[in-house]
Amino acid sequence: MNFDQIDKPDLEDLFGDFSHPNPKLNEKAFLKMASYWPEESMERLILNLDNENVDIRRKTVKALAYFGCNALRPLAEVYLANEGRTIRTSCLKVFVKIAANYDSDIFPDEVVNVIKLALEDDTPEITLTVISLLRQLGHMGLPFLIRASQDENLLRARAAITALGEMDGTLIEESLIEKSLTDLLSDNSLDQILCS
Repeated sequence: MNFDQIDKPDLEDLFGDFSHPNPKLNEKAFLKMASYWPEESMERLILNLDNENVDIRRKTVKALAYFGCNALRPLAEVYLANEGRTIRTSCLKVFVKIAANYDSDIFPDEVVNVIKLALEDDTPEITLTVISLLRQLGHMGLPFLIRASQDENLLRARAAITALGEMDGTLIEESLIEKSLTDLLSDNSLDQILCS
């Protein structure tokens, strides 16, 4: 008999721990879901991404982040297949959490397609979350941030400029950022609120 089978937790018990108010118990459940029941638990968690209960959505975002690179393609597919603001924002929030903990090299082309689509969306939640994702992605996100900093959408442009200013100097060449920001300041076609 395989010892992994003896120690394998029951999936229903893990979802019971998912619902528990204790965050430590939640985190243990998330880790066990990703370790022992990756496909089954990910399928069920994805169904929670547009749940009306904000607490369930937040826990779901945290739980899916534990799946790391295994969650990227399925979530990109969910994003691209749905037009709902809540589910799309939730997918992006999972990407942000994964980007904070993993190298951007793991992000597949499907996620790049999501980023491009999200940058065309003027919904404030989507805009702010995709800019946060780009900031976390470092070098990979830099070209998108520079383009977004010159966008006609003031929220997107301002958020991108802020993200560029907050990026770690070791990740990017200072001259590139300085040149981009200097060009922005001297561009008379941009709304003056961006330059203040």
